[in-house]
Amino acid sequence: MHQSSRPPVRRAAAIGAVVAATAIGSVIGVGGPAMAATPTPTATPTSSTTTAGTTTTPADTTTSTADATTTPAGTTTPAGAGASADTTTTKPASTSTTGATAATTSTPSTTTTTAATPGATTSPAATPSASPAPAATPGDGSDLAFTEPSTKTKPLALSATVGTPFTHTFHTTGGNGTVGYAIQDAPSTAYTVNVETGVLSGTPTTAGTFDFEVVALSGTTQVTEYVRLTVAPSPLVFTEPSSAAKPLALSATAGTTFTHTFSTTGGTGPLAYAIQDSPSTDLSVNVETGVLTSTVTTAGTYQFEVVALRGTATATEYVRLTVRPAAPIGVLAIVGTGTPGTNAWSVAPGGAITAFDAEGHSLGRVSSIPTRQGSSLLVSGLAVDRFGNPTALGAASGGPHATVTSSVSSDRVTSVQDGIASRVTFPHASDHRLTITQDGVSTSFVVAVRPVATAAVATTTASTTGGTLAYTGADETAPLAWALGLLASGAALLLHRLRRRRV
Repeated sequence: MHQSSRPPVRRAAAIGAVVAATAIGSVIGVGGPAMAATPTPTATPTSSTTTAGTTTTPADTTTSTADATTTPAGTTTPAGAGASADTTTTKPASTSTTGATAATTSTPSTTTTTAATPGATTSPAATPSASPAPAATPGDGSDLAFTEPSTKTKPLALSATVGTPFTHTFHTTGGNGTVGYAIQDAPSTAYTVNVETGVLSGTPTTAGTFDFEVVALSGTTQVTEYVRLTVAPSPLVFTEPSSAAKPLALSATAGTTFTHTFSTTGGTGPLAYAIQDSPSTDLSVNVETGVLTSTVTTAGTYQFEVVALRGTATATEYVRLTVRPAAPIGVLAIVGTGTPGTNAWSVAPGGAITAFDAEGHSLGRVSSIPTRQGSSLLVSGLAVDRFGNPTALGAASGGPHATVTSSVSSDRVTSVQDGIASRVTFPHASDHRLTITQDGVSTSFVVAVRPVATAAVATTTASTTGGTLAYTGADETAPLAWALGLLASGAALLLHRLRRRRV
C-alpha cells in the first residue's frame, strides 16, 4: 500500500493558494460574477486515478448551502477552495490499493461551497439591464394640467376694476391635442371664457371678491383652476369730463329757471354734491341729487366748480355757465351834454328817466330832460331785456347802430364817432319827443327845450348880418371828445346800475 505522494502540509498550502487567488480575482473582477450567481446544487462524481491496476471507487460529493465546508476527516475547506476562475473542483479524500485483488476502500468526502459548485462550470452573474426608457406620454389626455397651479384653499389671484374691461388667458400642458375651456360658478353673466382660447374676459359692474372655477377638458380628463377675482371700485369721476382749461359748457337764459343734473361713477358709500366758488346766490346744487339750478337774471359768463364726495374720494366738475339775455323789451338810453362835470340821464324801456350827477349818483326820477334852445344833447343806447341786460352788441363792438328820431322836424340829428352816438340839436323851444331804436325795439322820452331870453335880439342882429342863427350857448363845432365824454358817462351809469342790480 502506498501513501499519498502529497503530504497534508503541502495539500493545505495548495488550498490556501487557491483561496488567495480566488480572493484576488474577486477584487480585480476575475471570477466576480460567479460569486454573485445563485449557487446551484450539483452532485458530480470525482475520481482519483492511480497507476495501472489500481481500482478507483467513486466518491459521492454533495454541494449544500454556503454556510460551511466539512470533510469526514474533520478538515474545513474555505469556500471556493480549489476553484479556478472558470470551475471549482472538490477533491475527495480517497484510499487507493494496488494489487490484483483490488480490494479498495474509498471514504466519501463531502464538500460544501458557498460561491461555486465542484465539477461544474458556473455562469457569470447576470449583467444589470440598461436604464428603463421613460414612460410614453399617455394618449388619453390624462396628463392635462394648468400652467398656473391652484387649489381650492389657495386659488389663483386676479384683480380688476369696476367699469374697466379686463382679460386673463389660461394655458394648459398635456392633453390629447384638443382642449376645451369653460367657466363654472361665474359671478355674473358679465364674465365669459372662450371655449377654444381659454381667455377669461368681462367688464365688472360690482366691487368685491368673487370665487369661481375655470375647467379644462381633454379626452376624458378634466382639470380645474380655482380663481379668486378681486374687483376694486372705480375712481369717482363725473360722467361729463372737464378740466380747468376746458370746463363743461352750459347755457341758460336770464330770468328763466335752468337745471342741469350732474352724475358720477365709481367710489363706494353715500354720495353728496356741493358747489364751490359760486358767483351768485342764484346758483345752487342739490346735495343729494346733484341738480344745478340757476335763476340768474344778470346775463354774463359764470365759472365755478361742482364737487362730488363719496367716502374718502372726491371729484371736481369745472363749469362755465353762460347766461344769455332774455328777449329785448326796449332800449336803455343814455343822454348827456358831453361836457365834463354836468349831469346825465338814463332812460329805461318804457320812458322812465333817472338823473345822475357827474359822479354817477342818482338824483331821482324826472319827467323830462331839460335843455336850452339851440343846444345839443348826445344820445346813445342799447336794446335790453326786462332785467336791463343788453340784447345786442353796440355799434362800438360791431353791432347795429341805434337810430334817433325827433317829433320836431326842425331838430337836427347827426351821427358821431362812427355811429356810437347821435347828436341832436334843438333850434326851437318846446317839448321834443325823441325815440331811440335798436334790435327791433325802441324807447321814447321827452326833452324840454327852454327858450333863451336874448334869442330875439340875437335873431335881429343875425338877420342884419346875413341871416345866421343867433348864438344860443351851444357850441355846434365841439370836438369829438364831446361825444366821447358822453359815452364815458353812459358807460359809468350802466356799470353803476349793474352793480346795484347784483347787490
